[in-house]
Amino acid sequence: MNLDPRNTRLLLEINTLQTLGAVQSFSSNPSTGSNEFQMMLTQLMAGNNMSPELASQAEQLLSQGTSATSFNFSTSPVETVAAVAPTTSTPTTNNQYADIIKQAADKYQLPEKLIAAVIKQESNFKSNAKSHAGAAGLMQLMPGTAKYLGVSNLMDPQQNIMGGAKYLRKMLNQFGSNEMALAAYNAGPGNVKKYGGIPPFKETQNYVKKVMNNYHQMI
Repeated sequence: MNLDPRNTRLLLEINTLQTLGAVQSFSSNPSTGSNEFQMMLTQLMAGNNMSPELASQAEQLLSQGTSATSFNFSTSPVETVAAVAPTTSTPTTNNQYADIIKQAADKYQLPEKLIAAVIKQESNFKSNAKSHAGAAGLMQLMPGTAKYLGVSNLMDPQQNIMGGAKYLRKMLNQFGSNEMALAAYNAGPGNVKKYGGIPPFKETQNYVKKVMNNYHQMI
């Protein structure tokens, strides 16, 4: 099924928030999060390319008004789109954001090279990078996921890198390996759970390979 990019963004974003537990916190705070979550679902249902099964689930969820624990996004695999075309330059940790990367690595116990490798693939170290799916900044965070991670300004390098590193640490804690964490970062943790490993999406499989290649080439 071909999804409109806006629907793709919403599907992946809600999928991620659900897996991280943000949806449950939304329902416990109806004055803020619940209304926002329902708005996201309403926007998703407004898309012309939404499958009948997803539409039915969304309608049922909206009628309940709160919890999203029964909403199954795995019925429609979602692939994200790389924000920047591959380059032939050699990746390096010696860049203008090296100090921020080191702070994030120390705080979230991640290799500096891994964070830099993700940034290289996601934005090629361009802090104003945006994808047509809605991801933005150095580590290409989705707006809803960024908000959950405490990022108020996606274009701020400090906030974006710290938020992206926090999310990457969550994925590592959940899935245990760099490759699996990167797959979850790209395709969403729900898809990694569904397939019991790296999802069979060419974009995601290529993404993991490219980031790991960046990682091993870092100096």
